[in-house]
Amino acid sequence: MKMQDTRLSLWVSWGVPAIAVILALIVLAMGANQSLFLSVNRLSQFTGDALWANLTILGDGLVVFVLVLLFTGRRPDVVWALILTGVLASLAAPALKALIGGGRPAAVLPLESFHIIGPVLQSGSFPSGHTMAAFAFAGAVSLLMNRAWLTALLVLIAAATGLSRIMVGAHWPLDVLGGAATGWLCAVVGIAMAQRWKWGLRAGAQRTFAALLILAALVLLGGYDSRYEQAVWFQRIIAVMCLLLAVPDLVWLFRRKR
Repeated sequence: MKMQDTRLSLWVSWGVPAIAVILALIVLAMGANQSLFLSVNRLSQFTGDALWANLTILGDGLVVFVLVLLFTGRRPDVVWALILTGVLASLAAPALKALIGGGRPAAVLPLESFHIIGPVLQSGSFPSGHTMAAFAFAGAVSLLMNRAWLTALLVLIAAATGLSRIMVGAHWPLDVLGGAATGWLCAVVGIAMAQRWKWGLRAGAQRTFAALLILAALVLLGGYDSRYEQAVWFQRIIAVMCLLLAVPDLVWLFRRKR
């Protein structure tokens, strides 16, 4: 059983970013970045805007942060790893955008040639920050929980979030694949850091994280502007559900003796 768990862990750790890099190399070799974007983006006309607007906010930094509430008081190791992973991702994304960046579809293509949902974004194309955040969260939870079904579900949701960035007209396929690989690797490094640096496992630190997470959920609930108006109610539902599900563990955490 341990050998099977080790193989699953190795596959989860390196398989996802490896697949993303391989796909990116194929897109580059074929010179298909722009044509693939247009082909995928056109599919949004068959589904409507609301679906992709709601999926895309699953990569919003505040929404992802609020989702950490689901583990607060129950899995301090997951909370601490997610915090460090989030810090790494929040540093890596702007650094890569400043280093590589590039023009987004709206800066390169005529606006009438593709469909845009939400804001018209033009700069800081690579990597996709939303995709990066989604895969960072999925990676950290998958590696620590080590359950095949959960990994499959989280990767599927993260992939759908990445796909939504093409559907809303915000990113090229290479941006999404780069964000997926980078976000997952942030999770691998974040977990390694969390296991070596135990400070975040202390009760005081966990209470601090919990307080910040509760505040973030209230901000999300109170009218946070994700720039996707179709997703307002979905983000509020996420905030309410995370708060409600976390209540028993939050009570235990704050009542726990130091």
